[in-house]
Amino acid sequence: QAVEHYEIARYGTLIAWAEQLGKPEAVKLLKATLEEETKTDEALSALGEGGVNERALQQAA
Repeated sequence: QAVEHYEIARYGTLIAWAEQLGKPEAVKLLKATLEEETKTDEALSALGEGGVNERALQQAA
């Protein structure tokens, strides 16, 4: 999930740069990718909140 957070931050920066450079097509593509990364982050959060982390801890012990 840390990787997703890194990617989300980077795509936000790239979107800002593309907007400043007047590249609307790049902005559109980057926003679509950012949305995918955000959905992946949400799915990973749901997994963690669903007890998968606790089960992994129990199995490791």
